[in-house]
Amino acid sequence: MRILIILLNLFVFASCSARLATNTQVIHAVDSVNTHADSVTILRDATAKFNEVQDSHIGYAGSPSEQYANYEALLKIATDKELIKLSKDTNYVVATYATFGLIERKNPFFLDVFSLFIKNDQKVKVMYGCSAGEDFVSNQLYFNYYNKVKFENYEDIRHLQNDETLLRLDSLILASNNPCWDHEKQMYENRIYENDYLSLIERQAFEKDNIYAIEYLFKNNSRQYKFQIINALKKYLKKDHIAPIYYDIIYEILPSYQLDELFVLLEDELFDIQKELGEEQMEYFKKILTERE
Repeated sequence: MRILIILLNLFVFASCSARLATNTQVIHAVDSVNTHADSVTILRDATAKFNEVQDSHIGYAGSPSEQYANYEALLKIATDKELIKLSKDTNYVVATYATFGLIERKNPFFLDVFSLFIKNDQKVKVMYGCSAGEDFVSNQLYFNYYNKVKFENYEDIRHLQNDETLLRLDSLILASNNPCWDHEKQMYENRIYENDYLSLIERQAFEKDNIYAIEYLFKNNSRQYKFQIINALKKYLKKDHIAPIYYDIIYEILPSYQLDELFVLLEDELFDIQKELGEEQMEYFKKILTERE
């Protein structure tokens, strides 16, 4: 077992080292400045060449990211007009960083960019710390703004609830047809929405089969939507594959209604959970049922 752990750590280190070695091949754009226009173009091209959204520090040792340094340099010299132009760039990594800049400067045009990507989202390569993968541009923009508000207010949740710009972002997500699950999950945790938004949430819950919208209505309007919630989750249980996190929500909601037919339904589902997720998960959900009966 110790040998396995050592080999695993070596693999992670080698993987991160390889990524860092690749990172050193990026143009040293920060050191290649001439005229203002040339500088913006050089930084844009360097960002596009590496083509990955990175945090300020990456890799196993948390080394400074040259890609992020390019972004910081761009933020120092580019005008808002230039950032707006770059936010429409055909390279989506460039567009993402340029919109980060608009968010940092509190330029409201970033809402227009977010709206465009919500309607026609694109994926970009990302690297945060030693974690690399892909993410939707809209997700990157949403959490860049969300974390900015959260950090500036020392995680005081009231600021998140009352922030008008965040509400506008959440409203765009609510009205969209195919929102990214990550910012969508966060959106329902941000606040209790006014009644004006209920029709949009109903649409997501009962027409789009959105589990997080169903959970929101259960937590905030349980009696009003009781039978719609039950029917929606019954429908959900007929899906071919259900992720464990969705089972957590289903087994939280349905037993609370204390209906015998729902307990029978959930007990029958334990067989599929055992088959899909294993004995341990089956026992976990079985215990939930036993405690709620």
